[in-house]
Amino acid sequence: MSDTFQIVLSGLVDGCVYALIALGMTLVYSISRVINLAQGGFVVLAALTAVSLQQHTGLAPLAVAAIVVVGFAAGGAAVDRLIILPGSRRTTPDRMLLVTVGLLQAIGGFLLLVWGNLPYTMRPFPPDSTTEVAGVRIASQYLWIIGVLALSVVTLWALLHRTRLGMVMRATANNPQAAALLGVNVDRVRLIAFSLAGAMAALAGTTVIPVTFLQFSTVTPYAVAGFVAAVAGGLGSTAGAVVGGLVLGLLQAVFGRYISSELAEVVAIGALITVLLFRPSGMLGRPSEVRR
Repeated sequence: MSDTFQIVLSGLVDGCVYALIALGMTLVYSISRVINLAQGGFVVLAALTAVSLQQHTGLAPLAVAAIVVVGFAAGGAAVDRLIILPGSRRTTPDRMLLVTVGLLQAIGGFLLLVWGNLPYTMRPFPPDSTTEVAGVRIASQYLWIIGVLALSVVTLWALLHRTRLGMVMRATANNPQAAALLGVNVDRVRLIAFSLAGAMAALAGTTVIPVTFLQFSTVTPYAVAGFVAAVAGGLGSTAGAVVGGLVLGLLQAVFGRYISSELAEVVAIGALITVLLFRPSGMLGRPSEVRR
């Protein structure tokens, strides 16, 4: 029984990471209608950046994470201004998907060039301890990962539903043309969305790197997992992104333990196809949210 609970815990932790990636994807999609697959690459890039920063400066893991989150928030905005926004003005959102795929591969190549093909990990956040409850080993870093997701969800909800900026963002997501006619700077709202997505990618990368090993080849699995979680949960739905990520993490953990861990991406795609067959708008998505 304890083995089963250990598998469930591991799946939930992975699911929290997928949910953070999916949150960034769904936020960007809501504002720009671009599915940014490069979000998975930013997670690994943030993680390896944190590893190098800690090695060269000796800073505490929490300080390193804070620096990386701020840096990637700025980096997300830069990606929108330099790549996504110019591309969106020249082509359709469907074709922009290919641009983000190319950006994902470029990040993978950059990681290989700078960090090589070796896997990396980092010291856990304090306190570095493991607690055993009913035979289930719970690393303190697991609690950090779960807590970061919970804080991100609450903060995003408060931003979108309790602030004037959030009202502007929701109006832009609903109808950017109408928002622009009312004086909303749509490009600035896009910039904020990409900045928040960059911060979420950094949060995912810096919190998961202490409990796993990441390298250039892990960009695609994270991109696929985040995409599946966002679409299966319902693009444009914050709650759907979280539910999709957690469910996907559990499915992969159970499948990997009892069948084959090598087929994790197959499980992800299979889960997406199954959900979309019965719910084309995703588990918590609404057809009205999908702009035709």
